[in-house]
Amino acid sequence: MLLGLLGKPNVGKSTILNAATSAQAQVAPYPFTTIDPNKGVAFATMPCPHVALGLKACNPRNAACINGVRQVPVNLVDVAGLVPGAHTGKGMGVEFLSDAAQADVLLVVADASGGTDDEGVLVSEGTHDPARDVMIAVEEFEHWLALVIERNAAKNKSKPLSALGEALSGLRITEGHLHDTVRKTGVSEHFDKWNREERWQVAKTLRALAKPIIVAANKVDSRFGKENVEKIKKAFPELSVVPVAADTELALKKAAEKGWVKYDGKSVEVVGSNLPAPVLGALEKIKGTLKEWGSTGVRELVNRAVFEAGNKIVVFPVEDETHYSDHKGMVLPDAILLPRGATPPELAGAVHTDLAQGFLYAVNARNKQRLGKEHKLENGDIIRIVSAR
Repeated sequence: MLLGLLGKPNVGKSTILNAATSAQAQVAPYPFTTIDPNKGVAFATMPCPHVALGLKACNPRNAACINGVRQVPVNLVDVAGLVPGAHTGKGMGVEFLSDAAQADVLLVVADASGGTDDEGVLVSEGTHDPARDVMIAVEEFEHWLALVIERNAAKNKSKPLSALGEALSGLRITEGHLHDTVRKTGVSEHFDKWNREERWQVAKTLRALAKPIIVAANKVDSRFGKENVEKIKKAFPELSVVPVAADTELALKKAAEKGWVKYDGKSVEVVGSNLPAPVLGALEKIKGTLKEWGSTGVRELVNRAVFEAGNKIVVFPVEDETHYSDHKGMVLPDAILLPRGATPPELAGAVHTDLAQGFLYAVNARNKQRLGKEHKLENGDIIRIVSAR
C-alpha cells in the first residue's frame, strides 16, 4: 500500500515523512526543497493478537511488535510541492501530480499555523487561511485528472470505457472505479462524448473513489493551530482531518534515540540525567502539546489513512492453527493488509499464487471453524489456508 503526501511547498510534508519513517528527507524553510519524491516505510498499528490469546510473544517477520502493538508496514512518498496552476505545468506540477497519482490514499498537508501563502512562502502566522491549502491540492489533482481523461478521449474515439480503464490503470484506477463513476454521475459510457463539465464531474467523482483523502493539519502546536483546524473541518466536512505536530514527533523520536526520554506515542517520560536547561524547556513544551492534543497525530494519520480512507484490514496467515505459527514454529509471523471484505482465496493469493490456485478451504485459528471461498475476513483474523498445492 502506498500513501502519498500532497500539498503546497513548505507545509511540512518532508517533516511528516521523516517523523513517520526512518527516512532523512531534506527539510528547509523555503519552497521546493523537495524536487524528486522522497520515500520511506511507515507503520500502521493495531493490538497484536498474541496478547488476547495469552501468548508470551509473537515472532514478526516484516515489522516489530512493541508492547503488544503490532507494526504493519506501508509505503509513504513525499511528493514535491504543488502551487496554483500545477495541473497546467507550473512548477513542474504535471510531473508532481503524476507522482501523487501512484498513491492509494492521498495525505493532503495543510499549514495549520496559517504561516505560508498559496505559493509556500513564509508569511506571518495566522494571516493565511489553511483551508485554501486543501482546496488547492484537491482541485489541482482533479483538474489534472480531467486533462488526462481529455487527452485519452481524443486518442480513443468510439472506443469502449475499458480503453480508458486501460489508460488509467497505471494510476491505480480500475475499470470498476470508472463504471461506478459513470453510474454516480449519469454520463455516457462513451467517454469521447463527454463535454468539459462532464469530464470535470467524472474527475471529481473518480478521485473520491480511487484516491481517498485524509487531511493532515500540520503545525497545530502553533498559537493559531486550534482555530485553523476548525476552519479546515468547517470548509471540508466530508474529509477526515487529523491534527498533526510533525516537528514534535520528530523531536521525540530523536530524544528517545539519545536516551533522554521514554516515548510510547502518547506520553513522554524524561529519563535522561543532567540534561541542559534548553532541552528540558523544550521537553516541557512538548508535554504541553501532547496534553492538549492527546498525541502528535503522526501515528493516527497513518492509521486513519490505512484503515479508514484505505479501507484495509490486517489478517495473520498461519500454517498451524493450534499454535498460531508457521512450519518453523514462528508465532504470527506475518501481518498482511487486505481490502475490507476480502475472502480467504484473496489472502491465499497475497501469501503465494500457488496457494490461491490450489485453494480448498480456510480455517479460523481462533475458533477452528472451517471457512469457504465466499467468507468475508475481518480485521485481526488468524487464518490457515488449506491448499492442494
